[in-house]
Amino acid sequence: MIAVQTEQLDNTPAAPKYSDPQRNSGLSRALTLFKSHGLADLDKANLMDRVDSKFMLPISMLPKILGQIHQSYSVLEIAGNRVSTYQNEYLDTPDMRLYKDHHNGRLNRYKVRHRHYVDTDTHFIEVKFKNNKKRTIKTREKLFPKDQGFDAVMPFIKSQTRDKYNDLEIIQRGGYQRIALANEQQAERLTLDFNLWYLSTDGTKRVELPGFFIAELKQQKISKHSPFYQLMSSNNIAPTSFSKYCIGCSLLKGSTLKANRFKPTLSRLACLNMGE
Repeated sequence: MIAVQTEQLDNTPAAPKYSDPQRNSGLSRALTLFKSHGLADLDKANLMDRVDSKFMLPISMLPKILGQIHQSYSVLEIAGNRVSTYQNEYLDTPDMRLYKDHHNGRLNRYKVRHRHYVDTDTHFIEVKFKNNKKRTIKTREKLFPKDQGFDAVMPFIKSQTRDKYNDLEIIQRGGYQRIALANEQQAERLTLDFNLWYLSTDGTKRVELPGFFIAELKQQKISKHSPFYQLMSSNNIAPTSFSKYCIGCSLLKGSTLKANRFKPTLSRLACLNMGE
């Protein structure tokens, strides 16, 4: 079952009470098989303009999958850690136009978030644009401690969204842990996100999703010759649609928010978090 807490919580997006994944012996052993790369080492696999393929998988499969692909990818390592922690604040309009654009299948749509890269303690405002060719284009601007709220980056947000949204506010908080892999030769990145959690902005509701992980393959163009894509195909695992922001909104807001488009994903989540 999806873990939902409704007691009063601190509004600060604190880390979930999960055990350190690198203390998991199977996961730790699998991660040691990879060569590593640093934040500045990627060139062809940087991919700020890309196409994405996503897969939902049981968390129990993660060590085995890592063991099967370690020769094809390197892993991001920061200060000796090969698992990174991310925290997000997603912005939307009061009537949730960005969410509704996604739910209604509209292309040329946006997502806007404040992302905290916990391991390097850096903050960015990031704008993701999904164009009518289903490409994802990400732009971002660094936030500095002197910045107060989002006033300092509103010109950036407006320029990236063509001045469409002047009333953005924080709608959702959350985070996850990530293993970031890269294949420079084939110009692709593969991110494996797990231990997802969401927190309502008033701090009264929290959702934790420990039973699955999202694999997101990022490429310059869709290629089924990717080692990871071939592994998924050989196991009859098909790509699926998954938006962290939209799924979080659906789980936190429940029946108060239209979510018909996401019902298959929500049903699959419920199964995975019951230990299917």
